[in-house]
Amino acid sequence: MRRSLAVLVLAAAVASCGDTRPTAAPDSAPSTTVLPSTSSTTIAATVSPTVSPTVSRTVSRTVPPTSPPVTAALPVATSTPYVIPVANASGAGWGGTHSAYPATDIFDNGCGGGIVSPVNGVLLEVRRDNGYDPATDNPATRGGRSISILGDDGVRYYLAHFELIDAGIEPGVRVDAGAPLGTIGTTGRSSACHVHFGISPPCPEREWSVRRGVVWPYRYLDDWRNGGQASPVEEIAAFVAEQPNACSEAAADPNAADA
Repeated sequence: MRRSLAVLVLAAAVASCGDTRPTAAPDSAPSTTVLPSTSSTTIAATVSPTVSPTVSRTVSRTVPPTSPPVTAALPVATSTPYVIPVANASGAGWGGTHSAYPATDIFDNGCGGGIVSPVNGVLLEVRRDNGYDPATDNPATRGGRSISILGDDGVRYYLAHFELIDAGIEPGVRVDAGAPLGTIGTTGRSSACHVHFGISPPCPEREWSVRRGVVWPYRYLDDWRNGGQASPVEEIAAFVAEQPNACSEAAADPNAADA
């Protein structure tokens, strides 16, 4: 029943969740990181954790250290487990489409449910302020309160529209798959409470259009729900090979510095 209620509101929010171009890296000096993969593929990037202003309301929790159907088998990960990034995974719902670019909106019967880390990894970016202004509709801030994670598989995972982000969630903090991050909300450009879930390669500079998502997450979510451990590593590596300038082009966007 909870899953059906979640799916009913998907259509209302999916159009409003569409960013339309490049996202962000930090103000601090970057540190070069070589990202491990699940196979012989390695994605190298210069990344630096970033943080935005804090919001007064926090809820403390402990953080432990439209596309065609897919017919090919998805690769299996070895460097991190994968979980659906909401605490109520069995009751959550999502669709196979998204406005303007590849991403998945996850619904869990309204606001307030828990958001968890989908992987073992390190927090890259934490935006605690909801700086989105519909009058200007800056695409770099459409995610509202948001978090990005560099998974141990070398892939970046972006979660947006938090109502609250937990205390202790800061750039550089290590999290495990399933670790609490905050609560589901509707901050940013959103018309219904949900989690925006994007998968991308990490970029060395501030940008928003790659971070928001470059491959379709829903098929991985489907696999994880069915007990699988499909990994996006190979698909992300293919994206980087096909679009080697994606990060630099995203960083050149006029709004990139606001990401």
